[in-house]
Order: sequence, then C-alpha cells, then structure tokens
Amino acid sequence: MVCVSFSRTIVDFVEAVATREIETLDSAARVLGVRPLSEFISMDAGALADVFGDDEDGIEAPPLQHFSAQEGLATIRALLPRPEAQPAIQDLKNCERILRRAAECGVGWHFQIDI
Repeated sequence: MVCVSFSRTIVDFVEAVATREIETLDSAARVLGVRPLSEFISMDAGALADVFGDDEDGIEAPPLQHFSAQEGLATIRALLPRPEAQPAIQDLKNCERILRRAAECGVGWHFQIDI
C-alpha cells in the first residue's frame, strides 16, 4: 500500500457544499450524535492570511489540528443515508473515499476553507 500522497491530507470541501449545505449537515450530525463537519475545519496562520488578507491583523490562529480519519468517516457515513445530505451526496461520497484511504494509511486530516 502506498500512502505517501496522504501524509497529513487536507480535504478541501467543495465550496458550494461548504457555503450552502454545511449548516444543514451540521444539524443532522448533531441529531445523529456525530461530530459536525464544520468542527473538522482547521487552518494555519498562512491559510488564514490567504482567506482574510489585510483583515487578518489581530487574528491569532490556533495551532493547526489534524483529526482521525476514523472520526471523519463516522460523520460522513452517518450523514450519507440522510435526506438532508442528498444535495451534497457526491461530495460526501468523495470525502468517504479519501478518508477511507487516509484511515488505511493512518494519517490525520482536516477540512480547510479555500476561497
């Protein structure tokens, strides 16, 4: 098994899903008792500067976090059969495929906002 490309994998959640569906998916995750997708977002200072530009002054970035692929899979798999997930089903399936591979390789991951 080759895992080199998964070293500290960052999964960029599709912008449309992140902006239109994240609140609905997060609510469903809470009802299901799994970690909401938005809680898997983590960004380092450089990524925050890319997002906020000059408005970044005074914002202190917390340390970058990497999450267990198993925990991410638990959320994704709980959401997949839910009606609320249907607008984002292809993105969730893609995340499941990537996180399954990350779990096999034993590496951490996080979502990152990309504007």
